[in-house]
Amino acid sequence: MESNITIRQALKSDSSMIADFLSRAVCVHRHLDWQGVLDWIPFEPFLLMQDEYRLQAILTCPPDHGRIAWIRCFACEKKYDLDHTWDALFTKLRSLPTMAGATLYSVGLNDWFANLLARSGFTNFQNIVVLQWNEKMPVFHPVDRLWWIRPMEEADLDQVAELDQSAFEPIWVNPPDKVRLAYAQAEHASVVELDHRIVGYEMTTANHISAHLARIATHPDFQHQHIGSSLITDMFGYFLRKGIKQITVNTQSTNTASLALYKSLGFELTGEKFPVYQYKI
Repeated sequence: MESNITIRQALKSDSSMIADFLSRAVCVHRHLDWQGVLDWIPFEPFLLMQDEYRLQAILTCPPDHGRIAWIRCFACEKKYDLDHTWDALFTKLRSLPTMAGATLYSVGLNDWFANLLARSGFTNFQNIVVLQWNEKMPVFHPVDRLWWIRPMEEADLDQVAELDQSAFEPIWVNPPDKVRLAYAQAEHASVVELDHRIVGYEMTTANHISAHLARIATHPDFQHQHIGSSLITDMFGYFLRKGIKQITVNTQSTNTASLALYKSLGFELTGEKFPVYQYKI
């Protein structure tokens, strides 16, 4: 590689340069995230690769709870530089003290990025599949229930974050700050309350033509009580009243419980799937 190429940690003052770079970069992988790429600049590592004239590539993947680090963004200015640019940044990344003992994860949203990950020793350990609602409202037999559904409020978010941590395996947990971002961006958000305790929740994003069930969880102690199905049905009603019938959801291909729930409510697999990769440093 050319001797004038440098790799360094991004600074806040680099924000406009990074934004300009992302607008012209040919190859850009962005994680399905609640935060924008520039929001990650204060966190290490956010690596910049540049020569004396311009920025050529970026790679950011700060470790989160439990030494889990999702690749939040990788971008390269030119496609023909893709391989050696990734190799240089990935080599630098693995040498950083902040990454010692971390496990990297990424979703292969693009073939070119999935190929880079596989070539670098990442393993495809599961897949994310996409389902879409068939617009048929599910029919339920009446059941006695002690809990009730209400709109989520900001005061609920600490409890929602605790529930999230208990309901998901570590790589899929949303820390409290991400829960707050998800709530701020949700078009519809509701909780299930029982004796002043939140035992289930749902958050759904939307635009003017479609909605996406972004997050749903039931506390492990309250499974099989129709909480998840009731939350989703309540959400269906909200969007039908707004004239939105196109509703999607993602889940892991190995999550048989979630797949069974979604299919029972009228979601159907679209055939789209995305590999999830893992690399232990």
